[in-house]
Amino acid sequence: MSDPPTTNPATNIIDRAGTRTVLAVADQMLQLRSAATTLQANFDTRSRGYFTPSEDEEVGHLWISYHSARAALLEIVNAIRTDVGQPSRETIAQFTLAYAATLVLVDAAQSLRRLFGKNELVRRKLNEAFDDFRIPAGTFDQIQLSLTDPGNALHIKNANQFFEENQKLLWDLANNRSELASILKLIDTKRTATDVGTTRYLKARATELGREARDRLVIGNASRAVYAIQELGSRVVSNLSTKPNHVPTIPKPIGEQILSVLRPGDVIITRKEYAITNYFLPGYWPHAAMYVGDQRVVESLKDGVMERDITSPFSNDAISVIRPQLDATTINTAIVRARSHVGKPYDFDFDFTRADRLVCTEVVYRSYEGLGSMHFELTRRAGRETLSAEDLLRLALANKSFRTITAYSNTLTPQLLRGKPVDELLRNTITDR
Repeated sequence: MSDPPTTNPATNIIDRAGTRTVLAVADQMLQLRSAATTLQANFDTRSRGYFTPSEDEEVGHLWISYHSARAALLEIVNAIRTDVGQPSRETIAQFTLAYAATLVLVDAAQSLRRLFGKNELVRRKLNEAFDDFRIPAGTFDQIQLSLTDPGNALHIKNANQFFEENQKLLWDLANNRSELASILKLIDTKRTATDVGTTRYLKARATELGREARDRLVIGNASRAVYAIQELGSRVVSNLSTKPNHVPTIPKPIGEQILSVLRPGDVIITRKEYAITNYFLPGYWPHAAMYVGDQRVVESLKDGVMERDITSPFSNDAISVIRPQLDATTINTAIVRARSHVGKPYDFDFDFTRADRLVCTEVVYRSYEGLGSMHFELTRRAGRETLSAEDLLRLALANKSFRTITAYSNTLTPQLLRGKPVDELLRNTITDR
């Protein structure tokens, strides 16, 4: 078979990054399932009727870790808006990636149902609001109800049918694309997650909706439904104030001004408006990257720790830069440290005690901690000692270890800020702890 035609390099990068993300999240969901199973076995909540403080903290941590992993998948599914009616080499991989992400979402949500659906104490805990991470009250029930939503189910059914009809084309394409082969193997392990009969569907739907809503079910529509949590589009994420047509970007003149003041070792703090992941990370400013010179950053995104082009942090709606208060030799040491982490996976557990996988701010933490006078006080969130992007900004505002350099927000200021206006903008946007 001849090689597929050359496609847009940006599309190929997105496919590889998306593949790494989906595979990493699938693995994370398995780890969370194992941890949740162990947690369930280790305490007898039904007879005791309450959690100990440590158990309460651990349940909350697992729930937030699940939301972080789920958000990464939702972001992929929401971003891929391709017409899969007629398969083509340019769209087939994108569909497959979104389909795999959807299956992982469904499988994880069903695991939650099996583990905790009948445990009222755990269910009540998971329905609490986690305000620091923008997780509203009633989220567990909302996710479970989405499993039986007829509209979601119909989209999944259509996706299943498309996949079945085009498996040969998919596997033929996989001969030339290792990332596609990896996703197809994952799909093979997850497809049973949507293989649910009508009777089971109706029973679950009735359980979630209750007697009054059950009586209003349209049996004709239900007979075509299977379990689903997410359509290939915006159905589930629409309540998260996303804007599918919004393309976050720093205006070119602003980007050029930022490049003129950037120095190796600077920390770049960013925000995307309308991003799904904003809802499960603390603060207005949720993300950090470390500038290493030559228009390159070391940055941990959902596909892992990578050395990326400056276009990555510039693909945002708001940006701020802070500078370490260290000499050039010490900063070079920090840059060497940062690059030593390239290739590690993203840490959906936000566990700063382990260095084999890192969140974005942990790149900064592990690059600078202990160098010169650098020392970071970690804050306990969701059962883990963490450092948020806004914690870094607070240090800079207090002139501790860092100092503020510049800031811009396309919704708050028409120009790049320097000096005191930077501090004013940051103080007005940084959320309370």
